Amino acid sequence: MFKIQHHTIVINIDMAKPEVNDMIEHSEPGMDRVATGKVVELLGAQFVYEVHKVVEKGKEKIPVNKTSTRMCLYNDSSESWKKI
Repeated sequence: MFKIQHHTIVINIDMAKPEVNDMIEHSEPGMDRVATGKVVELLGAQFVYEVHKVVEKGKEKIPVNKTSTRMCLYNDSSESWKKI
């Protein structure tokens, strides 16, 4: 946690992290890809999620089984994630 103090205003900035079993959307604009899935593991700087659907370059891909996993950094300027 970081605290930035300006005059009498204090803002707390915490590194955002999902929780195991959260449903997330992972966006990678550089790859023109958005994936959705369920968080299965939290690591130091990233988390692992089970892929449920991927839309890449306008094409939707749904894994036949839910054994496909991907990783996402908690905070990175080239990708983002959010709870859904």
